[in-house]
Amino acid sequence: MTVEFAAYLRTSTEENQSPEDSRRWQLSLAQQLIGPQEGRIVAVYHDIDVSRSLPWSRRPEASRLLADITDPGCGWTNLVIGEPQRAFSGAQFQLVFPVLCHYGVQLWVPEVGGPVDPDSEAHDLVMSLFGGLSKAERRRVQHRTRASILALATAGRWLGGRPNYGYRLVDTGLPHPNRSKASAGAQLRTLKPDPDTAPVVRRIFELYDEGVGFRSIAQRLEAEGIPSPGEIGPVRHPRSAGVWGGSAVRAILTNPRYLGRQVAGRQRRHDELLSARDPALGTISRQRRQSPDSWAWSEQPSWPALIPADLFERVNKRITTTVGTRTRRPRSRPGQYVLAGAIRCGHCGKAMSGNTAKNKAYYRCVATRSDYAVPSVPGHPPTYMVREERILAAVDAWLDTLTDHDHIDATVAAILAADRSLQTEPAEVVGSRRSRERLEVELDRMLAAVRAGMDPVLAAGQTRKIQSDIAAAQSVIEQWERSQTNAVPLKEWEVRDTLTQAGGLVLMLARSDRAERAELYRALGVRLRYEKQAPTGQERVHARLELCRGGGRI
Repeated sequence: MTVEFAAYLRTSTEENQSPEDSRRWQLSLAQQLIGPQEGRIVAVYHDIDVSRSLPWSRRPEASRLLADITDPGCGWTNLVIGEPQRAFSGAQFQLVFPVLCHYGVQLWVPEVGGPVDPDSEAHDLVMSLFGGLSKAERRRVQHRTRASILALATAGRWLGGRPNYGYRLVDTGLPHPNRSKASAGAQLRTLKPDPDTAPVVRRIFELYDEGVGFRSIAQRLEAEGIPSPGEIGPVRHPRSAGVWGGSAVRAILTNPRYLGRQVAGRQRRHDELLSARDPALGTISRQRRQSPDSWAWSEQPSWPALIPADLFERVNKRITTTVGTRTRRPRSRPGQYVLAGAIRCGHCGKAMSGNTAKNKAYYRCVATRSDYAVPSVPGHPPTYMVREERILAAVDAWLDTLTDHDHIDATVAAILAADRSLQTEPAEVVGSRRSRERLEVELDRMLAAVRAGMDPVLAAGQTRKIQSDIAAAQSVIEQWERSQTNAVPLKEWEVRDTLTQAGGLVLMLARSDRAERAELYRALGVRLRYEKQAPTGQERVHARLELCRGGGRI
């Protein structure tokens, strides 16, 4: 008699291994275990690029597995894991195994030769031991990687990544110390001053030395059309392209690599609890600045300096770094800003931020923002605020008009029409299907080239990228398909009844709690756009509803 199994796999970011190869050998181990019992794997849950430190509830595929075990019709009642050290780290087994037992799911692992017995102390000890070993292995990899980086920095080696603004990467002519990379033609690389951007770096230091501030320098460079760091080389984030910000200027001024020496260890990654009240949620990694005494400097100059040492010291004596507390400031209390996240500026399109003045809630937008906004938007006042009470009055009046006798039929018809449009695949899903087909063809060609004699080392990087793109496209497709699984077309009487109740609730909003009022606006999907015309001061509020259902919006 065939026994149905689900398999859980995980491919770590710490290994240069293709997800497909990892999937293949993990499934092979799992099949060897359940084969004598005529086991058959009918479902596979594979987490890719997910750290073992994350609990199962924060892993995409593992959380989907935990959701599926609650469904009696999922098609399997046994779970097999080919390598538990990839699945469990620390105390994760003690958190997951009781859930599996509660829903009658047997866990099979090679370390115990079959199913884990919940009443066996030996099995519990073995699984706890492997969880501890997995956590220790991750720590060991972290320490070895950090020690290697610091040692290479002391030797003056370039550590990889994109070059600093003002430099460009060039080959030194020396073969790479790694034999496999050297056989592929890789060479050691170093930095060389960029004739276009190196003078900009010197100018930034000179301007700040003369007393010009971060933002003023950024605005001056932006006005002159000088390329920003986001435009040189690979773009780190689309929002940073083509924009000079005060933070970018400050990062250049505090970077000691412009002295011509390699520096490492300026920041160090630390794991912090995601929630002190619920340690089971696991940790999150954050970077913390380290004192200059703990930095690793190259013993000899590594590349030509762009800035004299005395100028760098004068500039950095003026820059003060405020050391924050270890605990983050809590977010605003629920209901403090009723329209939080729902109101945007009609001029620049950015979300308006909540502000409190004289115990009154306001929403504010500034024309010049130093992070990524365009410095000058036509018609945008330099800065302006609007009191929340005035916006709420306009929104409540508008909600009344949507459900009154004259407009209820049009509103119901518009919602039903939008609901019908959700039954067809959106453009991003169609594009993902096409991308998946194209990428699968490219992957087949790459594998054929390897079989024909292509160097596997050269093909590994491209193969991993193609497989990652396939997984991303598949994720978009599966997310849309899941949203449509239980989607039932809306009926006219349901929509009419919902809108009628919403209209009645509007009459009670003035006496309701702020948190309850904010929750109602979120449930209705209220979206607002506010703009103030200068110099007349005329105000306009554009509003719409986005009733959310099944992952889509109506």
